Amino acid sequence: MQENVHKDVYRFAYDEASSELRKILNAFEQLCAQKNRVEKLMEVLKPEIGLNADDEMHVKRTTHLPYCTVVTRLTVL
Repeated sequence: MQENVHKDVYRFAYDEASSELRKILNAFEQLCAQKNRVEKLMEVLKPEIGLNADDEMHVKRTTHLPYCTVVTRLTVL
């Protein structure tokens, strides 16, 4: 009987965690799509605002995750 109670608790926790991970994945996919749209827009607008590929600066930041580095592209207008 006690074992079934633990299984139910673990199943509930697993289901909750899975649900949250699905939400996070969905939000991440939306952000990636938005990032791609913004990058395409920037490519189209570069000639209009007079930017060259040489005008970009990159900032590298390490994260709390091993072997994960985030590169941010900065543009000065």
